[in-house]
Amino acid sequence: MVTIPDPDLRALASGEVVVAFVARGAATEGDEIELHGSGPRRESELKPAYRRWADQPAPGGPWLGIVDRVDPATILDPIAGAARHILVEAPLEGDLIILRVYGPDGPVLGDDAFVARCNAVEGALRG
Repeated sequence: MVTIPDPDLRALASGEVVVAFVARGAATEGDEIELHGSGPRRESELKPAYRRWADQPAPGGPWLGIVDRVDPATILDPIAGAARHILVEAPLEGDLIILRVYGPDGPVLGDDAFVARCNAVEGALRG
């Protein structure tokens, strides 16, 4: 089980993003993890378009994430990666994980949409 702030879970559950920031070692590639909300986030941590989610509860689940990729959070380029998450600034600690999210009705994103979002994230990683 992995807990992430409610707005982050909402973004994953809606297909808005495929990226989550977690503690180092919380997940490895190929893991199937239950996703749970850990509560609100300060509005100031969210980009303006997502501030409305700051105090909203996590969406009803269950939510399962299949970990597609794990990298240190610092590998995400701050400029190229800015459009790949909902935060004003990406964390500099922990891991960035790319997740294929499944909800009560199946996968949140279709295959093509998931691959496109993964490619966009991977294109924003410093190598």
